[in-house]
Amino acid sequence: MPVEQWNIVISIATLVVLLTAAVATLVQLRHIRASNDLSTFSEAFELWYSSPVQGGLAFIQRELATKIKDPEFRRELDTAGPVDHSRHPELNVLDFFDNIAIYLVMGNMREDMIMQAAGQLARSLWSTLSPTIAIMRRQRGPQMYAPFEYLVWRAQLWHERYPNGYVPKGFERLPNLDTWLSADKTPPA
Repeated sequence: MPVEQWNIVISIATLVVLLTAAVATLVQLRHIRASNDLSTFSEAFELWYSSPVQGGLAFIQRELATKIKDPEFRRELDTAGPVDHSRHPELNVLDFFDNIAIYLVMGNMREDMIMQAAGQLARSLWSTLSPTIAIMRRQRGPQMYAPFEYLVWRAQLWHERYPNGYVPKGFERLPNLDTWLSADKTPPA
C-alpha cells in the first residue's frame, strides 16, 4: 500500500478517535451537570425544610395578614439597615426564594427542576409577600428581592406553558375523584 493511502487511513483513524473522545467528553459533562443539579437541588430542599423557612411559611399563613396592618411592624421593614428576622420570619422565605432564583439566573440550577418543585408556590407567595417587598423597596430600591421577582415571572411563563402542570408526552392522568367535595361544600351546621 502506498504511503499516501497509509496517511489517509491513519488520518481517518485519528479522526475516529478524536470524535469518540469528543462524544465521551460530552456524555461525561452531561453526567457532571446532572450530578451538580441534583446536589444543588438537594441542598435547596434541605434548606426548605429548615426551621427558619418552615417557621416563616407558618408565619405567612397564620399571622402576616394581621401583622402587616400594624404600623410598627411595617416601620421595621422600612429601613435601609438590617431587619430582625425573628420578628419578620417572612423574610426567611423571601431570602430562600431569592437564593433559589440566583441559582436559576446564574445557571447553577435548571429551570424545570425549580418550576416543578416550587413554581406554583412562588407565584402564590408573590401575591402574599408583594406588600412586604414594596415596603422594603422604599429604602433599598427596586433591586430588593429582584431575583425572587424574576423567579415568579419565570414561574408565570411556565404556568402559561403548562397550565395543568408539566407531564411527559404520552402520560395519561389517572382518575382522581374528589369524594369529599360535596361534604366540604356543605356549610357547617
